[in-house]
Amino acid sequence: MSVANEARLNLLGWNFRVADVSVRERVAFTADEVREALAHLLSRGVISEGVIVSTCHRSEIYCLADEESTGERMTRFVSEWRGLDHGQLSGASFHRVGAEAARHLFRVAAGLDSMALGESEVLGQVRAALNLARESQATHAVLHRLFESAVAAGKRVRTETEISRHPLSIPAIGFSLAAKVFGEMSERAVLVIGAGETGSLFARRASEAGVRALTIVNRSLPRAEDLAARVGGRAVPWEALGRELESADLVVGTTSSPAPVVTGERVEAVMRLRRGRPMFFLDLAVPRDIAPEVSQVYNVFAHSINDLEEVARENRARRSREVPRAEAIVEEEVSRFLTWFGNLAVVPTLTQLKRLLDQVRDEALAGVPEGSRERLRVTLEAFSGSLLREWTKRLKEEPDAARKLERVEAVRHMFGLDRE
Repeated sequence: MSVANEARLNLLGWNFRVADVSVRERVAFTADEVREALAHLLSRGVISEGVIVSTCHRSEIYCLADEESTGERMTRFVSEWRGLDHGQLSGASFHRVGAEAARHLFRVAAGLDSMALGESEVLGQVRAALNLARESQATHAVLHRLFESAVAAGKRVRTETEISRHPLSIPAIGFSLAAKVFGEMSERAVLVIGAGETGSLFARRASEAGVRALTIVNRSLPRAEDLAARVGGRAVPWEALGRELESADLVVGTTSSPAPVVTGERVEAVMRLRRGRPMFFLDLAVPRDIAPEVSQVYNVFAHSINDLEEVARENRARRSREVPRAEAIVEEEVSRFLTWFGNLAVVPTLTQLKRLLDQVRDEALAGVPEGSRERLRVTLEAFSGSLLREWTKRLKEEPDAARKLERVEAVRHMFGLDRE
């Protein structure tokens, strides 16, 4: 394929906005499946470059291709590969081309198209997708530039705005509040009461933060042992709860017990043994695991899930206020990419257009008598040259990068250049 024919950027995707979880699960790609899919699409000539971003919330195929039916061809490939109904898969997808495809990727990398506004993980996932495509030899100049630019935009958004600085998840908020009391948490002892979903989320958050003294207590010791093995902690039987409280700096309640498992009386006894060293309690359970009177004990800090949910609402509002600044950064970076991309497409498009005009001229001259042919050739060349100069001027001087790309696409479509 020529550079000109590669100038159409396509995106085919299934994300949480358009596809329910049952569809997203079936179109999700493992690393090996990404390699296989890219190899298939490239070998069949469906695309000339490709990158696949696949997470629990989205599977998106970015590519360069020279046919207007690329979205349909990719949808059919995925439906046949996964054994899914083509109509169902098509109805749950979205297809974007050109500037809108690029803009979508930049917003994804910036955390503006996430279930949790401003999430940080997606930036690493976009970078990993590019690395995997590069290893598969599925990217060249355009998609490499596109994804590197999107990652740069995501970094700018996180550096220049506060859209990612206020945690939204209850475990992350709780851990952040504890860090404000204790400072560096890696040297603090953390006790998680309960090994269910909430307990697992908090234990994972503590482990990722480098907490070395992480203890799990649960009524079912095997469940506590399983969680402890996954987060690098230790498990203790339920009967050891009282003893473990004495050495814990941060205690997190996450059980479904009908009554509090930590009482004010017990905490008062523990604080006497701790000689007043502060304790921090996070009650993430409904109903409460930590009795209300615990917060009245001297040098004890306690927060309920209601407190944390209020912080989460405030943090969501703070992140939302940063959206206009983040969108402005994205638009600036998208424009920079589209300027480069549009300039890349202008020259080969005009070269093809000149070749087409020359062909039309020669066909028209074929039936002209020899004596008049040369004079008419000069006239037609002057005419086509005048048209090309004006078109070249208009395309190259267009200041709006997205509009320039749209105009290049319009010229290619109008004169059927993609059929060459």
